[in-house]
Amino acid sequence: MPLAAPFLNETGLQQLFTAAEERGGEARAVGGCVRDYLLGLKGGDVDVACSLPPETVMHVAEAKGWKAIPTGLAHGTVTLVLPERTVEVTTLRRDVKTDGRHAQVAYTDNFQEDAARRDFTMNALYMDFRGVISDYFGGEDDLRAHRVRFIGNAGDRIREDGLRILRFFRFLATHGQAPADEIALLACASQHKMIDKLSGERVSQEMKKLLSATDPTYALAQMSMMAMGEGLSGAAWHVPMLQQLLQLETQQKVPGHAWVRLLSMISADQRMRVAAFVCTRWRLSRADTQWLEFLTAPEPMSTQPQVKEALRHYKREWVEQALLLQAVDDASLPLSTLLAVARMFEPVPFPVNARDLMVYGFKEGPELGAKLRELEKHWAESDYRLKKGDLLGLIS
Repeated sequence: MPLAAPFLNETGLQQLFTAAEERGGEARAVGGCVRDYLLGLKGGDVDVACSLPPETVMHVAEAKGWKAIPTGLAHGTVTLVLPERTVEVTTLRRDVKTDGRHAQVAYTDNFQEDAARRDFTMNALYMDFRGVISDYFGGEDDLRAHRVRFIGNAGDRIREDGLRILRFFRFLATHGQAPADEIALLACASQHKMIDKLSGERVSQEMKKLLSATDPTYALAQMSMMAMGEGLSGAAWHVPMLQQLLQLETQQKVPGHAWVRLLSMISADQRMRVAAFVCTRWRLSRADTQWLEFLTAPEPMSTQPQVKEALRHYKREWVEQALLLQAVDDASLPLSTLLAVARMFEPVPFPVNARDLMVYGFKEGPELGAKLRELEKHWAESDYRLKKGDLLGLIS
């Protein structure tokens, strides 16, 4: 009979759980996969907590013919490539010492001790190979109540790792609802400067997930009241502007994008500065940096011809998102019409090149470039109807 949680029916996981038991230990699924199963959501990654030391886990993999990657051996984590999926298997741990960013841990065979070092009650849910759930801190009740609650003392959990402040607000956006846990809010407010010590990669990872939530406005409003916008992006956040953007996303059926949502909370005259700050502080990739640069200094796109020209030079997604951001600033923008153009227009290449002009006596240099731009302007004004011969016929 199939087990309720789909991932438990996978041969590889069942073999892993059985092998752990045969060696005197136990393995259980933990965290997001259990949480999402209880919410009726389609599962993603499966993480496994195991009472066996990582070296034994690797021996299990070798005996089964699975690839084992010591991705975090110092912290007890081994990545196993099972037949159906890749899983991270982490030995049960308890904290010995923390400094706000890194923890010194010791292995344990006690699942409750392992649960006690996790951040939120809804993330400390374990499921054994039969589908039986272990819940040591009331996580299932909190999950169903959309209550994001720290395990134990909220202040202590944050002092152990400042990233938990951002994780709290991220889960408040994705799994919580108003009103937020008051104790958690007070702990975040009193220690929010710990965020300044976090690496850019950790900040960007959490903020991108937070901003991508279906409706992150409540969580961001709480953060804004703690002046986190200034520390994270270099400027205060105006969350009502984001609410306008979310309405436009829904009305126009345009998927939300984290960077556009972030910039929507910043006044237009500060966006370029904020984008530069974020790209540096969050250590964004070159692709994301180019994306933000485009959003903060886009080509004019208030008319259909301007949208078409933008599509000739930039990604369709960039143009659509820039139009949404422009509409937040200018309610008179004919957004529906311009988005229809952005979705339907298929750019075509300019039919004239430099070699064509050299036949007419032009030499490489500023004069040739200027003539190409002039012909391209005529071509665009014709709505791209002029052919190569028509354009060359304009040369005088």
